[in-house]
Amino acid sequence: MSELFQTMKQLLSQGVEGYFAVKYAEFAKNTKELRKEYRRLADKSASVIQEGKLLEIGPGPGYIFIEIAKLLPKMEVIGLDISDTMIEIAKMNADEYGLSERIEFRKGDASKMPFEDSSFDFVTSSGSLHHWKNPAQVFNEIYRVLKPGCRALISDLRKDTPKEKIKEWANIIDSKIMRWGLKHSFGESYTAQQIEKIINDSQFTKFEIKEEEINLEIWLKR
Repeated sequence: MSELFQTMKQLLSQGVEGYFAVKYAEFAKNTKELRKEYRRLADKSASVIQEGKLLEIGPGPGYIFIEIAKLLPKMEVIGLDISDTMIEIAKMNADEYGLSERIEFRKGDASKMPFEDSSFDFVTSSGSLHHWKNPAQVFNEIYRVLKPGCRALISDLRKDTPKEKIKEWANIIDSKIMRWGLKHSFGESYTAQQIEKIINDSQFTKFEIKEEEINLEIWLKR
């Protein structure tokens, strides 16, 4: 009952969006498996681009683009998020790592990005795809803001992840609320076949979808 009481108290003071933003930020910071995944995705981004202008869609608490900024000192990094709470948390994290002068945060909807055409040399996103209300429209926006010939890497959970793997990840989470959130996210995510159909309805014609253990990696090229 004490956990339920504390949860209700936080929900009343922070609101639903603020509560889950704070809880996820704590989970991301304190879960070594997740931080390892952030570094892996940052390494993949750094393997294809070393300088220019990079956009991360839905950076949440900001750990991926912090890793990218550490790896790529010549890269200008911009994070676009719809959550005021997440932007506030990400700003604090960037400041903690001494990177606040190199990272810019913008509030906005990924389906209608506040950027000019052909603005970015690379676009990335991790764990936000299943939140996009109109994913084909977001892919079109990624196409629009990418410079010709440039690439994007979108990573998200796999809907068809084996149940034992989902349980394995759920078991590393102490909070019942966050365990529920993880399982819900798997349920809201996509299979490779579903994503292929969505991308085929967008402007992208060059793409590759890779199935990893619990997630999909979607490589796009304008």
